[in-house]
Amino acid sequence: QTLLQSQIEIQEQTLQHISRELHDNLGQVASLIKINLNTIQLTNVDKAIAKIENTKDLIRQLIAGLKALSVNLNGDRLLQGGLAKALESEIEQLNKTEQFTATFSLEGPMPEMDKDKAIILYRMVQEALNNMVKHSEATQINILVSAGCNSLTLVLSDNGQGFNVAEKMNSGGAGLRNLQNRALLINASLHIQSAPAEGTNITIVLPLK
Repeated sequence: QTLLQSQIEIQEQTLQHISRELHDNLGQVASLIKINLNTIQLTNVDKAIAKIENTKDLIRQLIAGLKALSVNLNGDRLLQGGLAKALESEIEQLNKTEQFTATFSLEGPMPEMDKDKAIILYRMVQEALNNMVKHSEATQINILVSAGCNSLTLVLSDNGQGFNVAEKMNSGGAGLRNLQNRALLINASLHIQSAPAEGTNITIVLPLK
């Protein structure tokens, strides 16, 4: 049931991303193309040529955006490109907001993983990133993935305001509870280190054998 819910949530996030891209990005580009074509003045050759060239650039941008959405529609990005690619995509989305400086680092070759565990691990990262974005007031967010022979370690960190972990757990914080429950589901260890004004570090260690 938890696996199914994770898959549904990932699909919903992908659909929301596509909706935003169509409305905010591709829709705007298409509107600019329409405006350009409707305002070309053939009596002024130089201006007409410049506007046509600009329209060509906009069309290339529109085609590239449509291709990117096509990839997302052809199965979720996690199962297509693997966990590392999915995490890197999450970081790219954070950087696009221009509210964060986000980094992704991979140490060692990414091991082959059970797809069900990969989905849940990905969902845990999404949960942690969501909490950082909404509550931490951070400007820097980092993901470090370290792949060893027997385990896969993910460290998520931010430079935000931090919090008292014990108090948050005792107050029934849903985000932290979700992380704990999902870690148990895939037999992973979870360690959350944070304190007021000291940022947050979340470490997930998944045994591979």
